[in-house]
Amino acid sequence: MHSLLTSFAGALFLASTSLVSAAPALQRRDPTWLPAQGGCWSDNTNGQRALDKNLGGFDDLTPAKCQSLCDAQGFNLAGVEFGRECFCGNTVFGNNRPTSASVCSITCSGDVGQTCGGPNGIYIYVKNSYPFTVGPASVLDAYNGYQNPSCWQDSVNNRIFSGRPSTDIPADQMTVQKCIDGCAAAGFSAAGLEFGRECFCGNASTPPAESAPQNECDMPCLGDASRYCGGSNRLLTYHKPANNVPQPNPGPASPAPPASSVPPVPATKTYKGVIQVLTADTNLVVGYLNKDTQVGISKYSLDPTNREQFTFTAPTGQTISRAEITAVDMIDGYPFLGLIEGYANSDSYIGPGNWQYLFVGGVSHSAPGATPQTGANSYFISARQYESAVWTINSATGDITPQWINPDGSKPTTYLMGWYGYIGFGSGDPAQTNAHFGHNDGTIKFKFIPNP
Repeated sequence: MHSLLTSFAGALFLASTSLVSAAPALQRRDPTWLPAQGGCWSDNTNGQRALDKNLGGFDDLTPAKCQSLCDAQGFNLAGVEFGRECFCGNTVFGNNRPTSASVCSITCSGDVGQTCGGPNGIYIYVKNSYPFTVGPASVLDAYNGYQNPSCWQDSVNNRIFSGRPSTDIPADQMTVQKCIDGCAAAGFSAAGLEFGRECFCGNASTPPAESAPQNECDMPCLGDASRYCGGSNRLLTYHKPANNVPQPNPGPASPAPPASSVPPVPATKTYKGVIQVLTADTNLVVGYLNKDTQVGISKYSLDPTNREQFTFTAPTGQTISRAEITAVDMIDGYPFLGLIEGYANSDSYIGPGNWQYLFVGGVSHSAPGATPQTGANSYFISARQYESAVWTINSATGDITPQWINPDGSKPTTYLMGWYGYIGFGSGDPAQTNAHFGHNDGTIKFKFIPNP
């Protein structure tokens, strides 16, 4: 028997080697990586990381290794820090700036002949002279005729704008300009940005929503740290005046239904608080979901200073299914608490008689009720399948239960497990998962505790 953590960390290079050997040869020119504006930058200035994607620590880190990992995930900037840490991104956030080379003088864990940053000093490399931007961020006043930037309260369960740009924009490349261009190409007169990474399109000059203070739309764009791209449940909108937008012939208007036939809209509420972790059989509180992770997997502890804040929106006092839970501080750069395919799995199926498992971690949006999608997530090997809208939440009691959807659309009973007493996992058969890895970890459950 072997441990789960050993299997997914120790098997990394074996799995990578087998995949490479099985794949057809690709003709690809190796990228050129050069120091970015001198190389050594301050990091964690005012609590803001220079690069947003943290790949974790490595005992064999070199600049080349970090560059390769970042390149594989589509990033244009790679940064090494404290001798063993690797970060990726496409823009430099906050007030982090080039600094003295002496700040980046710690030797690399994988090669003592090279240096890999320092304490709060990150040595950044840029790929193929990519024209990256630098924070701090501000609001872009207007672009391509779209103007009047405004901040609005939004909800994953009741979107202000439901349209999407003409082509998908990768989250880590999101900019205001790309979102507006995409919405304009799709025929929309309004564009909205959220979470620093999401783009929505619509046609309302004044959205049917509550306005929010402009300073709540304060997340820098993942593709341009010099501009804001909305916030947590906050949509930053731009609108093109009607006289600049071709108007299609709407045809005859449909008669409005009688007032008596219009069902009342249930009152909704956005809840904010922490997620408590309890043993499933005895209801013993064993911790709260933390702000930090273990290689991108959500952890829990009783430390009161390390509790992540979460939000969700639901009809007041009711139960909502296929809901998304938003991490206010994000989970290693990802906005939603979701489930991620386990590293040792052969696929993303779980269920009775099957030992395969799921990580609890940070993910991007996936459609409610849809099968898993493949993409980047908080787990340090990002090409895994994940789902975000997996939670059923009783807003009256705070009880949270997961529901994973298998690739064939089946919906196995999904259990939460506490691995090693501090890491969150999911399984379709806890006994089989424990037996496969030689553990005897019990099942846990989540409970939402609203802020006072």
